[in-house]
Amino acid sequence: MTTNRLLRSFLAAVMAVSVGGIASADLRLGSLFQDHMVLQRDKPIKVWGWSTVGDKVVVSLGGKSASAVADATGKWMVALLAMPAGGPHELIVRGAEAISVKDVLIGEVWICSGQSNMSFCVKRFKNYAEEIANANYPRIRHFMVSYTDCTKPQKDVIGAWAVCSPKTVARFTATGYFFGLELHKALGVPIGLINSSVGGTTVEQWTDAATLEANPDNEPYIKKRQAAIESETIELLQAYQKSAKEHLSLVGVNPSSVFGDNEGAFMKPDLSDGAWEPMKLPQSWQEAGLRLCRVVWHAREVELPSDMIGKELILKLGSVNEVEITYWNGIRIGSQLYGRDGSVHKVPADLVKEGKNVLAVRCTGYRGGGGFTKGSGMTISSADGKSISIAGDAWKYCIYAKALLYPKGLVKGAGSGLYNGMIHPLIPYTIRGVIWYQGEYNTGRAYQYQKQFPEMIRAWRKSWGQGEFPFYYVQLANFKARQTAPPMKGEHGWPALREAQMMALSLPNVEQACIIDIGELGVHPRNIHPSNKWDVGKRLALVARDKIYGEDIVSSGPMYDSMCVTGSRIVVKFKAVGSGLIMAGVRSRYDHTIIPLPTHPEGTGVAGFTIAGDDGKFVFAKARIVGKDSVAVWSDYVPKPVHVRFAWHANPLHNLYNIEKLPASPFRTDKIELAGLFERKPERGNRRRGFPCVFGSRLSGPLCIVAACGLAAKGSAGGTRMRAWPRWPRPAADAGPNRVPLVSASTTSRTTSEAASTQVIGPCRIRTYDQGIMSPLL
Repeated sequence: MTTNRLLRSFLAAVMAVSVGGIASADLRLGSLFQDHMVLQRDKPIKVWGWSTVGDKVVVSLGGKSASAVADATGKWMVALLAMPAGGPHELIVRGAEAISVKDVLIGEVWICSGQSNMSFCVKRFKNYAEEIANANYPRIRHFMVSYTDCTKPQKDVIGAWAVCSPKTVARFTATGYFFGLELHKALGVPIGLINSSVGGTTVEQWTDAATLEANPDNEPYIKKRQAAIESETIELLQAYQKSAKEHLSLVGVNPSSVFGDNEGAFMKPDLSDGAWEPMKLPQSWQEAGLRLCRVVWHAREVELPSDMIGKELILKLGSVNEVEITYWNGIRIGSQLYGRDGSVHKVPADLVKEGKNVLAVRCTGYRGGGGFTKGSGMTISSADGKSISIAGDAWKYCIYAKALLYPKGLVKGAGSGLYNGMIHPLIPYTIRGVIWYQGEYNTGRAYQYQKQFPEMIRAWRKSWGQGEFPFYYVQLANFKARQTAPPMKGEHGWPALREAQMMALSLPNVEQACIIDIGELGVHPRNIHPSNKWDVGKRLALVARDKIYGEDIVSSGPMYDSMCVTGSRIVVKFKAVGSGLIMAGVRSRYDHTIIPLPTHPEGTGVAGFTIAGDDGKFVFAKARIVGKDSVAVWSDYVPKPVHVRFAWHANPLHNLYNIEKLPASPFRTDKIELAGLFERKPERGNRRRGFPCVFGSRLSGPLCIVAACGLAAKGSAGGTRMRAWPRWPRPAADAGPNRVPLVSASTTSRTTSEAASTQVIGPCRIRTYDQGIMSPLL
């Protein structure tokens, strides 16, 4: 499909998203049916579109064909017989005219949905630069659904298929990409990923109106939906459609590979044109007063000294936010995806001419800003060390595309809005299943999520009409400061949401990928977006390979099965233990390779368990593995244990895995009501201080001493001190039920020592193993 045709297809899709009638009587397909699409293998293939009422439409694919007649609304739909994996094929649709869709593959199709941890694309994580460079997988395809939030179910979506390559994969969902890549390698078939996700969204927004309104817990979102209905008008929707049309005509669908028709002139611009305004670089768009921009071209003329003419040059643009593509005399010489890395390109010798050379840079800002980081160097140099600066006021700019904004009168974030705009139009595209990564935005209402999440899954399945298709979700990762005490009031939201997610496991074909061990503690203690999406995708793929693709593999970490009280101890039995339980840990803060830990001579050392008696007061417990599938848990402070919890914290202590190196999932055996404990109201003088500093959130200098609970520590930054938490009594140095920190002294580079060592801190010792693995000795 040519660029022109691709854009026309998009604009037709945009204009079809209207509140009444069909956009045109001309024959057209739904937006999912475009060049490079992937159709689901071994299932009837549904294809639909619109035409003049009463027109007969015949659809052919791979020697199979079916026909339908456009109904009273102009819509038609056919179901082609199931086909095996393969391709490429050509899909031909004939009615009053003919449409040909080329490069059609048959394989496995998955919906990738949820909030930001699903929507964040590969380029957001700089540690995947090598992955991007090697992403030559043309049989993996990605369809990105454009953001649409509205009160009524829409007929079509805005989006396009992209073939996986180093030029396109940067905009793929990172979680979905690594999931698809694992499946592609394991199955050897084409993979289609339909990315319908939006950051910062709730489960209520992804639930259809009928399901939403049947649950009284959704009352706030029902009211907001009613307000949205009252404010939404045909005129507002049409205004958005118009702006979407203009936006797509400029940037296309995938700016890393598809440009609008009139962009060629910017690659070798006429800087005397009045459309180009002067700008001093480096500086950001915000600093220059450019607001709400999406794509801005920057250009300048460069006159080189004679001893640089005809030589290969090195161009350094400094740090560019977020994506740039650079042209020298109209020829593309490189691009960069990570603003932090800096843009460095080679200028081929045959492009370096005498006189004026034109340097043009296409800058794209996806998340509210762009431009050149102030203070970063901008130079051109040759191999012999000759260098000239290209910073300064010789630059000009031209705004190419503004951000696509919703009209102010439309209410965003209402219940069902994203389902209407981004899920309903996908139905009934034939799929294998759904992967889902959401929940962070619902942690304040975890009890409601217990019902809302399963209700949404059941409603999607009912609407799709493809039975109880697989629905695999990602349990929330560890987040915030590392655990140093059992949760207090106001700290149950995160673990309670994980518990609510697990209640959906009662539904058929619903499975979980646990990632309790891959948060970014120590690097970004409050980063809600872990950069290790490779393990997320891999663990989701393990579930799919085990449950539906016939591989006999272990796909889950240990999960709670049962418990029994034996004297002063509780013995917890796990299921899904694979080859057996072990203690293990990640290699380091930056490397999440799972490394088994030696068994401690004392036989204890399993971290993350807390225990309580009838009073429900939880304290840290000692624990050890007893047999292949069980852990004994006890505490000298709880002689008659009743309840046990494991990893019950936003960022828990955790070192329990199976031999297959999959982490044990958090759980609790008590039924203590937590609904009233979510709002944190600390008493005067009861502020927690200290331990967040250990992980880099406050200290500006390296730590030279660390301590826990009743002990004090200080850093080298101006005598910064960390104190005990006032709410905990200060017992003797060798006593106390909650004196179990998991911290380690840090070198000046803030990396743990690679030599084995033991530190004594209060009542517990912390042993660090090779590569910085840390484990408490309780």
